Amino acid sequence: MKKQVQITISVIAFLILTILQPAGNMVFAQKTKAAIRIGTYDSRIVTFAWSRSDYFKQRLIKINQQSDSAMKAHDTARIKELSVEAMSYQHLLHLMIFSNGSIGFVMAIVKDKLPGLAKTAGVSVILSKWELNFSDPSIEIVDLTSQVAQIFQPKENIDQMSKDISAQQPIPIDEFGIETDMLDGYCNRFGKK
Repeated sequence: MKKQVQITISVIAFLILTILQPAGNMVFAQKTKAAIRIGTYDSRIVTFAWSRSDYFKQRLIKINQQSDSAMKAHDTARIKELSVEAMSYQHLLHLMIFSNGSIGFVMAIVKDKLPGLAKTAGVSVILSKWELNFSDPSIEIVDLTSQVAQIFQPKENIDQMSKDISAQQPIPIDEFGIETDMLDGYCNRFGKK
């Protein structure tokens, strides 16, 4: 009798487990994580879009106002300082467009618009493709270059230039020097050799 009770309990336990197993699998299946999606952009194209926007235009207006003010005041020290700043800024722009220099300060301008883009694109992160050194094959990379560029609302069509830029590999940043024309212009302006 005792043996018969043990067999009956074993059969009932087996039936309960058999019935509950599909439900258990569904619970586990529902708990698996969705694929991680990362949005990337080509920072060179985004920089180009920014350089054709009102954001950039406002920066140029500020630089020109400072330069005009220094010229009117005949403040040669300030003129020289602004010339060095302009030359440095031009070099920085070249690093950002022709190489893979960081565009963090550019992206900071539109940082409040990135969460909406991330939500629309279904990504958890947005970063420059040049800053993504490794990703596990299970992570889906989504190219958001065009969408990020359009956040800056460029004032001209950038499609052809975007294709031209993306067709070229960036110049390695450690091989990117200051252009001699830029240095020559500075030297000529201030009587240096």
